[in-house]
Amino acid sequence: MIRATKIKAALITAAALISMPGLASAQTAGANGQLIQMVLMFGMIGVVMWFFMIRPQRRRAREQNEMIAGSQPGDSLMLNSGFRVKLKHKDERYFRVEMGDQVIVEVDPAAVTMNITAQEKRAEEALQQAEAKKAGRNKNN
Repeated sequence: MIRATKIKAALITAAALISMPGLASAQTAGANGQLIQMVLMFGMIGVVMWFFMIRPQRRRAREQNEMIAGSQPGDSLMLNSGFRVKLKHKDERYFRVEMGDQVIVEVDPAAVTMNITAQEKRAEEALQQAEAKKAGRNKNN
């Protein structure tokens, strides 16, 4: 019973494949329009991928490189591993950081997640600007 059903399905599939060339000639008239639609669709997918994936990734990489280049000895850094370290020496290939009392370790600059000192300075400047703005409003009242 199951074999007969499989054979019938195979015969129907073969008949459909045999009748395809007749369908293909009827569809060539609309194929040019479909080709243009397909190319436009793939183009739009590419634009969306660039806008939402590639561009932000490049921006983050640029910011990371600027942060690494702007790091100075004495800055407090956060590593990928979660360690908070102090930068002692900056070399072309490695950062020498202090992890504890007299524990100096060389790390790859790519392992630096954030410059905590620079973030604290930016936060302090933003707080001062907000206070100055608030003081300016109080003078006007």
